[in-house]
Amino acid sequence: MKVKYIVTFLLPLLLITACSQQVDQPLTDYPNSELLISAAELNEQINGGDDPVVIDTRAEEPDSLIPGAVHFQAVSELIDPDHPVESYLIGPEAFEEKMRALGLDNEDRLVLYDGGNSLAAARLFYALDYYGFSNAAILNGGFEAWMEEALPFAKEPESPESGMFTVAVQEAKICDINYIVEASNDPDKIIFDVRSPEEYRGETDRAEKNGHIPNAINLEWNNLIESEGVPYFLSAAEIQDKLNAMGITWDKEIITHCQSNVRGSHAYFTLRLMGYDSVRAYEGSWSEYGNSSETVVQSTVSE
Repeated sequence: MKVKYIVTFLLPLLLITACSQQVDQPLTDYPNSELLISAAELNEQINGGDDPVVIDTRAEEPDSLIPGAVHFQAVSELIDPDHPVESYLIGPEAFEEKMRALGLDNEDRLVLYDGGNSLAAARLFYALDYYGFSNAAILNGGFEAWMEEALPFAKEPESPESGMFTVAVQEAKICDINYIVEASNDPDKIIFDVRSPEEYRGETDRAEKNGHIPNAINLEWNNLIESEGVPYFLSAAEIQDKLNAMGITWDKEIITHCQSNVRGSHAYFTLRLMGYDSVRAYEGSWSEYGNSSETVVQSTVSE
């Protein structure tokens, strides 16, 4: 049986306790607030209405999950094992097959969640966006937020009927190595490197070359979520202040990347949440760029 659950995007009805991280973070503040949902909102609507598919994207087999959710190990399941670039996204046919197995149809409403930091959920969000599915949201704070609210949970994932999802590739949401090389010298484009400062400076050894793409801007992905407690996204104002401080402005095209575009997908989602219209990801990321003999790398580490 194909089980789905409602998601609507309303003003939060309850500010339960003074210590709740949600108090100062109304989800409706985000320009694209429909991309993010709170645990309370999802739970309030769980028995009727729009009836979305709910996907648990955690790597481990869960022993507890949101009722009715299907399980999909997003990060590992989205890797193309035959691609020459490590951890590269699977192709359209394989993606379509996997989404159909999860019960997804093109007209569905979809909610994604992981353990809490939204890395795995955002990886699947990016893949869905790239492959033409535009009606997905991420559960803010993931399963950690769900348990923090002491909401009901199931012990087994749902086993859905096959869906009829059809891929429609969105080329404007991705770029290759040639594009990123040209973008590094284009004043109308910003390369947003969301790796750690140590990776950016070339102090960690994760490829043949270590450092960063010329003119790339570095702000580690986790600067945009809460550092203590449940890892909710920061408020819209806090996120925008951080982006503005780095010169990541609305009038530029923003290209996100990390080592394998998992953290890059998180940044991609955050920018979409914040209403940035011109955003794409460099899927090859440092796994490709740092291992190419033809690329130019900047580093603060002496050879």
